Amino acid sequence: MLNLGKIDHIHVRVDDMARALTWYQRVLGLGPDTRIRKANGSTMLANNSGSIRLALTLQSAPACAPGSVSFVVGGQEFLEWLDQLAGERVKDRAGETVARDSVEDHASYLSVAFVDPFGNPYEIISYDYTWLAGKLKLASRSIAG
Repeated sequence: MLNLGKIDHIHVRVDDMARALTWYQRVLGLGPDTRIRKANGSTMLANNSGSIRLALTLQSAPACAPGSVSFVVGGQEFLEWLDQLAGERVKDRAGETVARDSVEDHASYLSVAFVDPFGNPYEIISYDYTWLAGKLKLASRSIAG
């Protein structure tokens, strides 16, 4: 059985990024995680140790559904998960079966989004970007803007 590793981050939708950044910093002590480059309208926040992360996304941005839980795995495991999800005929939010061409390129990591049979959103990501981009030949499919 494949191992999901750990939860990497949870997606949260906001309608005012500046207000949200101020609130999450003041109330929860979460600040921008500068290690993650997100050019798709999202800002990654983290606690000081990086053990808790939220991906804030503007309501209008085309990103993962709010509440999506993102699991992180290594590069080889990412490929194995793609095959596992495809073999189980798991669907994405559009109702299409997940396949290797379902991978999204975020310029510093890769992800595949899917839903469970009840519509709950999930994502599996890998930061083994260079290795995976070569294996999957993704250079022309970046969503990172």
